[in-house]
Amino acid sequence: MARYTRNDIYETAKALSNWGRWGDDDQIGTLNTITPQDVVAAAGLVRKGKVFALGLDLKEKIQSGLFGGRWNMIHQMLATGTDAVTGEQDGDGKAYLRYADDAINLPCQGSTQWDALCHIFLDDKMYNGYPATDVTVNGAKRLGIEHTRNKMVGRGVLLDIARFKGVGSLADGEAIYNADLDACAAAQGVEIRGGDFVIIRTGHQERCLASGDWTGYAGGDAPGLAFETAHWIKAHDIAGICSDTWGVEVRRLDLGIGDFPI
Repeated sequence: MARYTRNDIYETAKALSNWGRWGDDDQIGTLNTITPQDVVAAAGLVRKGKVFALGLDLKEKIQSGLFGGRWNMIHQMLATGTDAVTGEQDGDGKAYLRYADDAINLPCQGSTQWDALCHIFLDDKMYNGYPATDVTVNGAKRLGIEHTRNKMVGRGVLLDIARFKGVGSLADGEAIYNADLDACAAAQGVEIRGGDFVIIRTGHQERCLASGDWTGYAGGDAPGLAFETAHWIKAHDIAGICSDTWGVEVRRLDLGIGDFPI
């Protein structure tokens, strides 16, 4: 795997930038590539009506302290069946409609999530040139995830890289290159189109689930997309990309800055 420099990241960011492409006020980025016709066409692809959950169970302890000071979910019961049966909810009279209630405390990246465009800065700028200072203790003034709530609908394409390579899971630190993506798509008989959501399966998450060991998952070495795939993503004009890893990009902590150019 090549070692990349800070200058490589600046040059690639400039060459592939979408800043201003959809106007100076845009806050949803490549989700603009999805048209109403794309949504209708995607709905027409349904054949069996099966639903697949892609989110992790919140009980999975994926945070191991390697990155960002995040913690695993804290679950607290506010009211229980015991409270109901022992009369704790009855007040002055005899209640008959009782309840259970609970709360959770976790970082927004404490489990499965979709990153908002305000998550990452290049120096002091966010997407579209908005200043990083727009994100304050009160939240993001621009580029918050709320802008995407009615935009995340379209055609999904799964590229099962692990199955294509004949393994249960790619090895930690193993990179996926442009040629891998193209060859996998060809083998599966699918075409990547503008406005698609591309899902990359490496098998990493399934490996952790099977072993019950999440050590290093959140911030450690992991399989994922090589730096060159930034050009593949832009060339195909996809709407979004996600994976079964913590960070999508390949993680090799021994390579320095070039291992994780988000």
